Amino acid sequence: MRLIHTQTVCISLLIIGLTFTYARSGLTQVTGEVGEMDRLEQKAEDAIANGDPEGAALSIGKAALMANLLAQKKEVHRQIRLLYQAADTLFRGQEQGYRALALFERAGGQPPASQGVCQYLSQAADKVKQSQNDLKALTDFTNESFRERQQRHIGKTQEWEGLLQGLQEDLSC
Repeated sequence: MRLIHTQTVCISLLIIGLTFTYARSGLTQVTGEVGEMDRLEQKAEDAIANGDPEGAALSIGKAALMANLLAQKKEVHRQIRLLYQAADTLFRGQEQGYRALALFERAGGQPPASQGVCQYLSQAADKVKQSQNDLKALTDFTNESFRERQQRHIGKTQEWEGLLQGLQEDLSC
């Protein structure tokens, strides 16, 4: 019973933390592919806030695809491509985290979690850490919009790092 309560608290903290991050960041309306990526990222946040980890995984996976497309553009400056590659990695980590939650729920939601859930969480943690390292390695952007995006993603990697570690412990991985 205590583990279920702890799990509920962790998920609630995730929802509150991610919602707060977006409210604080003041995302502006942008158009095109970057706007679509941001919209999909927000859609994932909304889905997890509504208790739909499968929907969240689907939306953040699409955001990852969009970030990958943006990173592949030849006319984009190298630093910006690296920023989008790091975003792609972060989003893939989030996708795996959401998939772990969905799988855990489908399996009954009782710890200890299955090996598949634990593997998803471990892979998610690796992706989030890789993204964090990549984001921190980027030099400061002169463009304020890109600098804000970099800082927002760094903050998200830090939140997810703690969240994933807590989930691994709570789910007995």
